[in-house]
Amino acid sequence: MKAQIVALFLVLIAGIAQAQSVPPRPESFRVEWGRRSDFWRPAVDGYVHNDSDYRVGNIQLRVEMLDASNSPVSTQAVWVFGVINARDRGYFVLPLPEPGNTYRITVESFDLMARQPRVEGP
Repeated sequence: MKAQIVALFLVLIAGIAQAQSVPPRPESFRVEWGRRSDFWRPAVDGYVHNDSDYRVGNIQLRVEMLDASNSPVSTQAVWVFGVINARDRGYFVLPLPEPGNTYRITVESFDLMARQPRVEGP
């Protein structure tokens, strides 16, 4: 009887944990970037971190060039290469349109592809 109660309890907890896995929103991603100081091709490059339980693709970033008061002066879109698996990251690169600017980079849109189960380590 105790074993049946414990088994039922574990099934309920697993169901609740799975139900709590909500799909990501654009604000759910972390963007890490820096200036690449290549003499021939200066650029901004970095990673989009996907901390969710979902694989995503077609990730479009919004890149805002900011003035001295942090107000946007222009906007550009850039795509992240490939898909980003759950709890992984994807690379992007943006040739510098105007060297010397400050940038704000956020995820504008993405396609939700599939939920990926968590794999427990050894």
